[in-house]
Amino acid sequence: MFFYLAQTFWFLCAPSHLAVWLVLAAAVLLYRRNRVRAARRCAVASAAILIVFGFTPVSVWLMHPVENLYPRPALPAHIDGILILGGGTDSETFASRGAPNAGYGFARLAAAAGLAQKHPEARVVFSGGVLPVSHWASEARAAKAILVELGVPPERITLEDTSRNTWENFSFAKAIVKPKNGERWVLVTSAFHMPRAMKIAAKVNWPMLPWPSDYMTAANSHYQFREFPENLKRSDLAIHEGIGVLVYRLTGKAR
Repeated sequence: MFFYLAQTFWFLCAPSHLAVWLVLAAAVLLYRRNRVRAARRCAVASAAILIVFGFTPVSVWLMHPVENLYPRPALPAHIDGILILGGGTDSETFASRGAPNAGYGFARLAAAAGLAQKHPEARVVFSGGVLPVSHWASEARAAKAILVELGVPPERITLEDTSRNTWENFSFAKAIVKPKNGERWVLVTSAFHMPRAMKIAAKVNWPMLPWPSDYMTAANSHYQFREFPENLKRSDLAIHEGIGVLVYRLTGKAR
């Protein structure tokens, strides 16, 4: 139930989606002569959202501090495992074409493959399933194919392929891996997703060293006016993560 509520809420309330709903509401209200003023208000609100989140530095201001919370640390000489969280690997494309999609999830896998080459002693675990509405292969299968192409031996890779959100990523993966006290694990996920992931790792008592990847802002990010779609995407993701951290804390799924 938590998964479906979260998906429904974000589908309705993401800033870029909300702008669309307001435009649709304005169009409906225009058919009613006595609702012209309300239609105008909806149109103005939609335009305001698009301008603020698409044409101003707000997306950078929101995302930059989130991505700076967990910089990459100096890793110890020995690590026991690398946990990669799913997200962005297009399992439908992989299943239908036999070739993976190089979305933002590819950066996580590339970062993990680099770590795996430097630390041959480490287990490589990928956690990510498939949406219930999909009939395609799980995200984990697509991720494994990419990791193998990047040089990670298939026998080193452990897959958890039923999780649908970050809480399930950790819970289900931990049940498979059964990490021992004192083991050193490295967590690989997107930089914007790392704060929520680290708080959940602490909640499930699985200590992690953060290894963020696929940053969306530079160390000293500069706003570029031409990046309207990217600005909207950054804004959506930054707000999504902020709400996610709050909800996970309120529901006892994160520290």
